Amino acid sequence: MPGTRVRNCTVDKKPRNTNQQQAPEAIGKTELRLMNSRGRELLLKYWDFPLFASALRRHGISLADKSVLDAGCGSGYTLTLIWERFHPAVLTAFDIVPSQVELAKARGTPATVLVADITSLQLPSEAFDAVFVCGVLHHCREWRRGIAEVARVLKSGGVLLIEEPDRAHLRFERKLAGHSPALDAGFSLEALRSEMRRSGLGVLTHRPLYFGLFGSFVCVKGVGAVGEYYTARHLLRSPAESEFVAGQHAPA
Repeated sequence: MPGTRVRNCTVDKKPRNTNQQQAPEAIGKTELRLMNSRGRELLLKYWDFPLFASALRRHGISLADKSVLDAGCGSGYTLTLIWERFHPAVLTAFDIVPSQVELAKARGTPATVLVADITSLQLPSEAFDAVFVCGVLHHCREWRRGIAEVARVLKSGGVLLIEEPDRAHLRFERKLAGHSPALDAGFSLEALRSEMRRSGLGVLTHRPLYFGLFGSFVCVKGVGAVGEYYTARHLLRSPAESEFVAGQHAPA
């Protein structure tokens, strides 16, 4: 429903593949506590998302009144940050763990919230102007399929905002969480970058997070001869000052 704001949260209570039914076992209780901790929320609010916003501004990209997907929304904190900071017209989110979807729904953020698997999305192709992926893929053995699915549901010229840990952080997380099938995947940030490129996602910016333990990327889909900057600026750009009438100003 482009151009309209979603007023109700909805939940898909019938997972469509067997991977979803195994989700509670795949992500352990310790990991869930870390993901939902107050410390993690503060980092997202005051470090991660300001970095995303800065990168978008630098390339003249606005997500206001766009269609945005939060892939792996967890308990819904990132969903709230996206709504409050970027002001999309339509906001959709999913997580593989049904209990996390219930928590996200309870926050009351105007969004459609689904139970879904990032490696096998039941969503239409080229449906979203932007997709956020905040520390999700390193939990997926089939992380390459996850990237391919994210690229599929992005519109041509759409942006992917993604942060993932490098291997050094995964070693630390394994010590905290103990053995976990979800943490056995792992990949280097260079491997992540190469796989995004293979899926047609060109990297606009790459910045280190948490002293290099994580990487923060802003990518654009469908980079061709026109170049990454041109594609992003002309399809999702903020209005230029010359396009405002007297008395109007670009948003901060």
